[in-house]
Amino acid sequence: MLLSVAIQGCSKDNEGSGSTINAQAQTFTGNGINNCSTSIGSGSTFLFNIPYTTTDGVVIDKLLIKTTVSNGESDDNVTTVFTDSGSVITWANCFRFGSQDWGDFEVRLQSTDGTTSNPTRVRVNKPAGAN
Repeated sequence: MLLSVAIQGCSKDNEGSGSTINAQAQTFTGNGINNCSTSIGSGSTFLFNIPYTTTDGVVIDKLLIKTTVSNGESDDNVTTVFTDSGSVITWANCFRFGSQDWGDFEVRLQSTDGTTSNPTRVRVNKPAGAN
């Protein structure tokens, strides 16, 4: 079972909007092993950082997240819980690996006008001792 609240770069802009968002290479850091709760047990916390550039006036209001695990299962989520420094989005995820060896996190940034960025991806390998 896949659980996650749940990363590289190019740019895409919506037809006619004139807005662009360019997400760059996503990075992550572990912030604890088996220190958070999911619906099926304890998971591990990861903090993700996504540097980005936009045209003036663009405000990021959602992250569109696709998580894929080592057996090929995937899950799509949307979150509005993140911090935005104006050039870096930071979001947290409680992830339970279970029998999976890794999780891939693909994120697109979305603005209030509906413009979405290119996908940015990162793979998180299961840390030793992680549930």
